[in-house]
Amino acid sequence: MLDFELRHESAALFDLTPLIDMMFILLIFFVVAAAFAMRGIDLDLPPAQASRSLSGRMVELRLFQDDSFAFEGVPVARRDIRDKLQALVRGFKAAPGQLVLKAAPEAPVEALLFLVDEVRMQGGEKLLIATSRPQEDRAR
Repeated sequence: MLDFELRHESAALFDLTPLIDMMFILLIFFVVAAAFAMRGIDLDLPPAQASRSLSGRMVELRLFQDDSFAFEGVPVARRDIRDKLQALVRGFKAAPGQLVLKAAPEAPVEALLFLVDEVRMQGGEKLLIATSRPQEDRAR
């Protein structure tokens, strides 16, 4: 005789609790990480303690608070900085000099790093950063 009885095979049930736990942990991680990624860090650099005066030929680069630049007092657009630096570094081979960066205290750090990278890419060996004296020294 034929056996027409349905056989129930035990279906393996998966425990989803660890998966749900991991999803909640990842959710918390990404929410916290997104909160930190949205904000920048306010960075107040202290004045330099060791500084010295310079002599000889100096070429002044200025970085202003509004993210604008100037070479020897002449305003320069960001897109023209590479060409100016290239000509300047070539000129230093004929008549050595020092490249001095004067940045406004409120100038964006991104613009400062942009200038430093451009000087390095054009072969500038040294970029001196002008500093101010601490408040105690100014009062004397």
